[in-house]
Amino acid sequence: MQMSGLRYFLAVARTGSIASASTQLNVAASAISRQIANLEAELDCVLFERRPRGMVPSPAGELLATHAHQTLIRAEQVAAEIQGLQGLARGLIRIATSEGFALDLLPNAIAEFHGDYPGIRFEVQMLPPAQVTHVVAAGDADIGVTFALAPSSLVTVAYDNAVEMVALSAPDHPLARRPSIQLSDLTAFPIAVPTLDTTARRVFDAACQAEGIIIEPTLTANILSALLPFVRRTRGIALMSALSVQTPVRLGELVCIPVRSRASLIRGIQVQVMRDRKLPHAVQAFLRQLITALPSVRSDGL
Repeated sequence: MQMSGLRYFLAVARTGSIASASTQLNVAASAISRQIANLEAELDCVLFERRPRGMVPSPAGELLATHAHQTLIRAEQVAAEIQGLQGLARGLIRIATSEGFALDLLPNAIAEFHGDYPGIRFEVQMLPPAQVTHVVAAGDADIGVTFALAPSSLVTVAYDNAVEMVALSAPDHPLARRPSIQLSDLTAFPIAVPTLDTTARRVFDAACQAEGIIIEPTLTANILSALLPFVRRTRGIALMSALSVQTPVRLGELVCIPVRSRASLIRGIQVQVMRDRKLPHAVQAFLRQLITALPSVRSDGL
């Protein structure tokens, strides 16, 4: 069975349709359909059950999906080891990340690494925190960078720390010059927050509930970058990690204000890799650089 056939088959198994796999792989749907037909002919079995809502692997297809996934991982590891013989001249680093790290910290780390090793390529996909962990555990990403509220046994944690949420404002905001504010101070201003399915929103809502504060957000968005223009152009305040906006804060475009509350506004952050996997040289090198760009691990374990 050819590697391309296994790769196309696995993409259809994951996405549920040839059309979706075609978009994901940037390969013609006819080529994918032909490869699957070749596999079914070679194995003399039906690999997919065609249903109204898509294609679902048959029992034989599920067995092949497991084999295909393991085979592709081994092939990538061998390719990485061969590239490793060339030092850091070539290679691919696949990163899955929560959006909070994709806004600022991760792009800057990649740009710095690229300056030293221009032959290394990067692929970055932005996912919800739990999906970051699953993608890394499955071997579909080399490194995961995510906010985590609970530990996971699915991956190896290369970095484990915690950061507090801050209030983000324009430099001329009435609260911008204060060394810190109380959670109740936010009730006097328009608030911009992420959606309910994010770790940031869950932590913020829990803190408000602990103090009996009701805050009706003026702006709610599932994309953090959508909150920033609102903050820059209004008297509004956004709640997020300072790691998400290091560059705008350093340039004086935005101000981070510590928020005091009875309940913790702390979220855990982790850098994750696949369990029991020997990382390629390029991934190891970037992992070390990325960790140095993150806050030092505190002595109390947070």
